[in-house]
Amino acid sequence: MKTKKKTYLLLVLVAAVWATIGFKIISALNPELPEVKQQDFIAKLDYKVNTAIDTFSIATQNRDPFLGALFKNEPKKTAIKKRRDVEWKNITYQGIIKSGKSKHQIFIVNIDDVQYLLKKGQIKDSVTLVYGNSRYVKVRYKNQSKRYKLKK
Repeated sequence: MKTKKKTYLLLVLVAAVWATIGFKIISALNPELPEVKQQDFIAKLDYKVNTAIDTFSIATQNRDPFLGALFKNEPKKTAIKKRRDVEWKNITYQGIIKSGKSKHQIFIVNIDDVQYLLKKGQIKDSVTLVYGNSRYVKVRYKNQSKRYKLKK
């Protein structure tokens, strides 16, 4: 009796499995179609075409992707600026004053017939004393430099 119960139970399970498979096959062959709503299309006759040009530029890479070494940057070419002629003031170099013990030097410079005592780096009337020795002085005026020899 035990074996008959097991057989009937297995027979019911097999029948249920085949019923499920059959139901899935039949429902796949006769699917329910969804309702399709048709949309109204309106034709536009006054349309504009966007013709934007897609531009790009290629940038140089500073690093080798495989080795990781840095490339040397190429020096940028700079345009040479043309110098504008500056109308210089009337400048003359008169001489130098220095004391025996100290290293300070004071230069006697006439700018537009006014005498000034200048040290290196000092500015008077927008004229800067850049360098000087017993023979000449170098002055800067409006970002241009000029030498003046000692007037005897």
